[in-house]
Amino acid sequence: MQGREGFERGANKSNVYNGLRTASVPPTRLWVDAHTTRQWRNMGFFELNTSRKPEENLFFSLLKLRAENPKVAIKKQVAQSAVCPDTLTDLKELGMPYGFPPLNSVELSTMRKWIEAGAPVETPTVKVPVKTQKQIKEWEKFLNGSSNEEHLVARYIFEHLFLAHIHFPEDSNLFFKLIRSKTACSKNPMEIATRRPNDDPGVKKFYYCLTPFTGTVVRKTHIPYQLSSMKLSRVKEIFYETKWKASSTPSYARSVAENPFLAFKDIPTKARYRFLLEDSQYHVATFIKGPVCNGSNAVNSIQEQFYVFFMEPESDKTVFSKSYSDEVAPLLMLPGVFGSDVDIKETPLFYKTLIDHREKYRKIRVDNLKTFRPEGYVLNDIWNGDKTNPNAVLTVFRHDDNAVVKQGAIGDLPKTVFVLDYPLFERLVYNLVVNFDVFGNVSHQFLTRVYMDMIRMEAEELFLMFLPPEERLTLRREWYRGLLADVKMTYVFPTVGSAEPTGVKFTYEKATKKQMIEKILFYRLTPEARGKLDALNWKNIETPEQFQNQLKADELQKTLREMASIKAISKTPFARFFPDLAMLKVRTQKDLRVFSIIRNKEHENISWIMGESLRMAPEEDTLTIKEDYMGSYPNMIFSVEEAQVGAFVNQVKSIKTEKDFNKLVIKFGIPRTNPEFWQHYDELTAHQKKTADFDFGYLDLTRYSL
Repeated sequence: MQGREGFERGANKSNVYNGLRTASVPPTRLWVDAHTTRQWRNMGFFELNTSRKPEENLFFSLLKLRAENPKVAIKKQVAQSAVCPDTLTDLKELGMPYGFPPLNSVELSTMRKWIEAGAPVETPTVKVPVKTQKQIKEWEKFLNGSSNEEHLVARYIFEHLFLAHIHFPEDSNLFFKLIRSKTACSKNPMEIATRRPNDDPGVKKFYYCLTPFTGTVVRKTHIPYQLSSMKLSRVKEIFYETKWKASSTPSYARSVAENPFLAFKDIPTKARYRFLLEDSQYHVATFIKGPVCNGSNAVNSIQEQFYVFFMEPESDKTVFSKSYSDEVAPLLMLPGVFGSDVDIKETPLFYKTLIDHREKYRKIRVDNLKTFRPEGYVLNDIWNGDKTNPNAVLTVFRHDDNAVVKQGAIGDLPKTVFVLDYPLFERLVYNLVVNFDVFGNVSHQFLTRVYMDMIRMEAEELFLMFLPPEERLTLRREWYRGLLADVKMTYVFPTVGSAEPTGVKFTYEKATKKQMIEKILFYRLTPEARGKLDALNWKNIETPEQFQNQLKADELQKTLREMASIKAISKTPFARFFPDLAMLKVRTQKDLRVFSIIRNKEHENISWIMGESLRMAPEEDTLTIKEDYMGSYPNMIFSVEEAQVGAFVNQVKSIKTEKDFNKLVIKFGIPRTNPEFWQHYDELTAHQKKTADFDFGYLDLTRYSL
């Protein structure tokens, strides 16, 4: 519920993440689409706080139901039933918290007294430091300038920061949201609620305002972004170091607004790309943690683990050639142009239109490459983070129906690699974040999903362009195995430019993917841009001798390394029995250390939305282990004393069956039925607060293993 407003809003039987709805539905976003209890009731939400008498109160009754039936059997998935039970005793497995230890008698008594008092909740008072108030005024002044150029830049920034939890250096626990307001920022801002941030605001005059975010910060939607006076100076430099003119501000008509290459064509492309590059982890996180990235059928458009690199701005022709940028802009159309209610009968035609435009763009891109890079791309065409920016390399991990992105090259040699240039990066953001409507119909969601397929393959293709021509097709076939995948790649994503040369010099003919990654990490990126070397997981990435002193692992990490990055073949199948994400708590003599254990579930291909289970390659599964919170939805918690770590690792390595894994859980795991579960969760929460700083957010337990 995330706060008082959520409790007062109540509940609704509708499923927001309904990928099969034939018509869009009205948005029901907390803090945005309604602001009073009556408004929420008119939108179909029913009350939870139904009475001051605890026994008649729906909210309290569900808490009490769990306390009275702590050992009742529960189901992994709770499907909506069309049959209404007569009494609560027929619903006893649905007591809350669902499937977890109930509130104890003291906690239940506290809740009883609170309900009897009318469930009072104080409206939080936000104390904003004076220095922060000054910076907020500076930013709001910048975002509400009067010229066409200022209007355009402010709109661009808003459309990229509307999901951000904005914070300032003075207080890492105080967050703000950037909104469009009907009223001036100094007069109690009133957010303009639109489906998308690039929809017409409906008023001639509006303001961009920073308003406090008062809800509970949960990790699954927490996307922090820091503003400061220094950041403001840098943003001004990015957008205004080159003089440019905007004759008018662009229309909010769908044909323009949904295509950022048309809407913001007057802003120099270099400025737009720089804005994305310098905070690339944030911008990738907006679709990793945004509404689009929820559910297996959405997230199965990406590999389990892959690195992301970026093109050097001066090596991207859309950056340095205005005529080329203008030529390709109409071809970079996105599914959002068709709206939230896409005619189902017209969907195949729209899909073909997207493919045709994309193929024309790919051909033009390669034809231009022959002119401005006749010898092919070279190592220096990869952005080096300006030698100090840790956003130069990112790693994305998929956890079944959700994902995470982190700075640095984490985990062993990935199966595939992304290289993003400006058109790819901007299309990712607009397709999956700005233009996406989670309340849209099935065809809108389908077109968004299949266009992500296209972007993924383009990003992989751009990486392949750095490799020898004779290696590209071989790798592509390895990434997309299977007859159906081969057919799709032939007709939907045919090879383009596969014979163009590369300017990268390789030491030996084979394993050029591995060589290219190592060249980028060790010879293109500085230690500041590259980040820490992954001594725990790197087994197929060879660290040059001169960097060996940076490859540091303590004794605990060395022990855990024994189970990292090992394929789940017949002799060592243990990885395939792990859940997507497990948290390992290790109690040392000094303190608590927390590691994430990630299962990378390999696939023959990820070419299709449906039938994923038929395309798995479990013998290639591996574990990645990282001392960090590498996800929002843990499936299991393991708790181990430092002296037991060796025994834990040995037992993991001996796992051959599901039964063996269950023995590991019995000995070291914290299943949801463990009476001390909440103590372990609270310990994780306290540790994360201590170590994560502004990145802290409560972990979500809805995916926790039974």
